[in-house]
Amino acid sequence: MIRVALDAMGGDLGPRIAFDGAVEILSRHHDVVITIYYSPNSGLELPVPHERLSLISCSDVIDVDEEIVLSLFRRRNSTLYQSLNALAQQSSDVVVTLGNTGAMVALARHILGVLRPKLYPALIRELYSNPLRCLVDLGANVHCPPSMLVGFAELGAAYIEALSDEKPRVGLLNVGVESSKGSAVIRQTDRLLADKMWPDYYGYAEGTELFDGDKNVIVCDGMVGNAVLKASEGLLSFMMSKFKGVDGASSLFETFYQTERRHGACLVGVRGNLVKGHGCSDLSAMIGAIEYGIDIARADLYSAIEARLCS
Repeated sequence: MIRVALDAMGGDLGPRIAFDGAVEILSRHHDVVITIYYSPNSGLELPVPHERLSLISCSDVIDVDEEIVLSLFRRRNSTLYQSLNALAQQSSDVVVTLGNTGAMVALARHILGVLRPKLYPALIRELYSNPLRCLVDLGANVHCPPSMLVGFAELGAAYIEALSDEKPRVGLLNVGVESSKGSAVIRQTDRLLADKMWPDYYGYAEGTELFDGDKNVIVCDGMVGNAVLKASEGLLSFMMSKFKGVDGASSLFETFYQTERRHGACLVGVRGNLVKGHGCSDLSAMIGAIEYGIDIARADLYSAIEARLCS
């Protein structure tokens, strides 16, 4: 059985989509059990009882706009803390949350621990699933020195190896491919990656190579990665709205969005499997994020990455 810990309180649309998503997942996957961590409120209708669904009521919720302060680590009865603690106690195989990204990363490091010293966890988003192609980091880290970016390259390469038959081919996102381009941090990272035996480094990648080209691991700092991701998704939504009503065009965009990549991002570099979905996720995206979590739990992703980077 795959055991999913689902934080129901992080999404903009409330816990209802987590409840409905869990029920739908259980109807699709008969080897999955789900524990939902939620905060009760008046008028909240709970899911119909199911033998593979458990509900755990928590008295605290970490809001999406809360700052990362020391008191966060003492809020042990928050839904996010409780779901991550279940993973640490090995009573679940994966955590899925739509909640506060900064709080999720901070608590995951605190509760689960990192795979190795000085390796910073990073958020990975798949740009394509077949062949597998990913972007790392998406916002777990904003101020990134060269050593941190090198760690992102290693995490991304290990992710590719764990979930596909593809050979990792790393590129460093930059404003051009010429050696003189980029900041001092980018140029130093380029030199460090070029000196490594693994992973294979293919040099700078321009923005046009995010969705096409030889490189299947694109590395950048979290601020750039988050901006790139949201700009790409915004463009896709804009194009879908512009082509709405045009025969075949809108459905083509929707098909690409639904099938070419998984919903949500995966936090790698901590001792556990963790999926972070968009706060604005609707029911379809919630279901997709849970299925992504099931996939990485089946692959025991974190153990595979740990074996590759820490052996």
